[in-house]
Amino acid sequence: MPYFFSSWLNDLLCLPVVLGICLFLIRKISKNEQLRISLFSAFSLAALYSIYFEIYLPEVTERYTADVVDVLLYFIGAFIFYLFQQKPSPKVQQQE
Repeated sequence: MPYFFSSWLNDLLCLPVVLGICLFLIRKISKNEQLRISLFSAFSLAALYSIYFEIYLPEVTERYTADVVDVLLYFIGAFIFYLFQQKPSPKVQQQE
């Protein structure tokens, strides 16, 4: 398996998955399918993940290692999520 897939794919996909679940839950709770997560919120979560997984955990356990590339991939994943959520969902397009 290529090194990217075995080492960094999960970091790239982490925030799109987490933010997607959060957006789904927020929309269901509020019953508003047009809600969006702001770029600031997505990047804030990427920063929190970076601090926790790349600064804090490597200091307290040997299982985790700090990696600058992981931080970059968290932010890229958050930005990818932000771009994809900007497209209206099929349900919203049909209602308009």
